[in-house]
Amino acid sequence: MRKKSWMKIHTYLSLFFLPFALVYAITGVGYICGFQQDSFANIYEIPLDSMPERGQEKAALLELLNTHHLKIPANQEVRFIKGNPAIGNLAYSASISKDSEGKPTFRVVERSLYGVLLLMHKSHGTQFSLLGFKLSAFDIFAIGFGFSLLLFYLSGLIVTSFCKRDRLVSFGILGLGVVACALAVYVSI
Repeated sequence: MRKKSWMKIHTYLSLFFLPFALVYAITGVGYICGFQQDSFANIYEIPLDSMPERGQEKAALLELLNTHHLKIPANQEVRFIKGNPAIGNLAYSASISKDSEGKPTFRVVERSLYGVLLLMHKSHGTQFSLLGFKLSAFDIFAIGFGFSLLLFYLSGLIVTSFCKRDRLVSFGILGLGVVACALAVYVSI
């Protein structure tokens, strides 16, 4: 392929995946700085006397939401997370679980956009089976983004002909990058 074709691949893939790169950059830095998926979320917790009986989880959740004048999630399919009933999605959910003392608690979480995007980054979206893997739609694009990052570097190196004039310096900087990455992993273990 000619350099011009590599430039187009580089440019168009870069533009297409720019929103994904921003999501990963913002949520990655936020997560490292301590901002979790429930940061900036509205959370309501109400202690309960007991857990609902098996088969009555949906009715109990809906009754609690109505009693406390809270929004009913669009997705009312009950799923069990670590044995605890929950309805809703990543953005808005209601659940009943036991707190740190073992007492039942009704919990409603309305996440911020950051919280939802962080959960996308961590691959927690609604998942379906594809070729034996459990993936969300975001996961599929994330995998495409990962492969595109390799293409970005490859196409960038081809377009610049791997810095013909400064090839020795370029290889030296690449070597420094390898050493810096290896040391960062070693020191962080």
